[in-house]
Amino acid sequence: MTITHNRYSKRNHLYLVLILIAATFATMLSTILTYRNSITAAEDSLKLQAFGIAASLEASLSRTMQGKDNIFKDIITEGMWEGIAFIALYDKNGTTILHSNENLIGKRMQDEFFKTTVDTGKTVYNYVTLGTGEEVFVLNSPVHIQHSGRVLRIALHTYHAEKIIRQARIQILSISIVIIVLWIMGYFIIKTLKRSEELKTIMEEKERLAVMGEMASVLAHEIRNPLGSIKGFAQYLMERNKEHVPQNIDMGKGYLDIIVSEAKRLETLTEDLLIYAKPVEARIAEFNVHKLTEEIIHSLHPLREEKSEVSIETLVPDNLTIKSDREKLRQIITNIVQNSIDAVKGSGIVSVKAERINDKIIITISDNGCGMDSDTKAKVFKPFFTTKARGTGLGLAIVENLTKSIDGIIELESELQKGTVFRIIIPEHYS
Repeated sequence: MTITHNRYSKRNHLYLVLILIAATFATMLSTILTYRNSITAAEDSLKLQAFGIAASLEASLSRTMQGKDNIFKDIITEGMWEGIAFIALYDKNGTTILHSNENLIGKRMQDEFFKTTVDTGKTVYNYVTLGTGEEVFVLNSPVHIQHSGRVLRIALHTYHAEKIIRQARIQILSISIVIIVLWIMGYFIIKTLKRSEELKTIMEEKERLAVMGEMASVLAHEIRNPLGSIKGFAQYLMERNKEHVPQNIDMGKGYLDIIVSEAKRLETLTEDLLIYAKPVEARIAEFNVHKLTEEIIHSLHPLREEKSEVSIETLVPDNLTIKSDREKLRQIITNIVQNSIDAVKGSGIVSVKAERINDKIIITISDNGCGMDSDTKAKVFKPFFTTKARGTGLGLAIVENLTKSIDGIIELESELQKGTVFRIIIPEHYS
C-alpha cells in the first residue's frame, strides 16, 4: 500500500514538473516570437515613414532644382515631419546636390548602399551611425528628376522604433519574472506535498502501530497466564523428578526441558512484540555512558561463556555523559552487541566505541563476523525478518524504534565475510 502510494505521489510530482516545463516552453516561445515581431514591426514603421516622406518630396524636388529655396533645410527647421535626422539628394557620382545641412552641399559621399541604389535603381534601407554616435535609419531611394541616377537619402531617428522594442523587452523581462515565480511556487508546492505525504505516512504508521499495540496487549494477557501455568507445572515436575527417580527419568526430563525452553521463548516473543508495538515513554536522566557500557558487557557474560572465543573491546571515555533515556539506550546497545556476538565465528572481536562530536553522542558497535549481503541489509530493520533459526525478527526493529524515540538515527554498514558496523547517533541532550 505504501509503495503504491509513493509511486502515485512521485507520478503526481512528475506531472506537475512536466506541466511547468511545457508552460515555460510555450510562454517563452510565444514571447520570443512576439519580440521578433515587434522588431519587424518597428522596422516596417520606419520604412513606411521614410517611404511616405520620399513620395511627398518627389514633386517638391522638381521645383527646388529650378532655383527655389532649399526645402530640405526648411523641412528640418520647421519640423514638417517628425523624427527626421537629415535629408540629402546626390547625383550618381555621390556629389551632394541638396542637403538639410547646407555646409555639406557639393561634398562627395560614397558607401555600398548608395552604390547599390545607383546600380540597381532599387530602394535600399540600412542603418548609419552619425558623428554624434547616434544610429539612424536610412532610406536610399532613386529619384528621376531632370537627370537620371539621382538618389534621395532620408535619415530618421529611431526613437519610436526603440520604444516599441523596449516595450517588448520589458514584456520579456516581466514574463521571465512570472515564470521564475511560478517555478519557485512549484518547488514549494512539491516540497509541501512531499512533506504532507511524509506526515500522512507517519500517521498511517502510528495508526498501524497503535493497532498492533492493542493486538499485542490482548495477546499478552491471553497468552501469558496459560503460558506461565505451563512453565510452572513443567518446572514443578522437574523438581519432583529430583526427589522421585522414575525409570524413564532421562526421557521425562528432556521433554520437560523442551516445554520450559519453548515457554520462555514465547514469553520473550510476547515481550518483544509489546516493546515494538508500544514503546514506553522516554524517561530522561543524565548518566555515564562508560558505566552503562560496562554493565551491559557484564550482563552478557553468560552469552560470552557460550562463545568463549569471542572478545569484546570497549573504547568509551570514563567521563562521557549524556542526558537521555538510560533504559532504552541499554536495550539498544544490548540487542546490537548480542547480534554481533552471534555473527562472529572463531576468534572474533566485537568492538563498542563511544565518542562526543559537537552536540551528538556516536556509539559504534562493530564486529568481524559473517556480515550481510545487500538484500539482508535492506530488510534487517523490518519486523519479523530474521536469518536465525529461532529468532523472533523483532530485535533490530525494536532497536530502530527505540533509537527514533530518543531522537536518534541508526546507520548500518556491512559486507559479507568482513563484518558489520552499527552506528547510533543520538543528541547529547534529549529535548
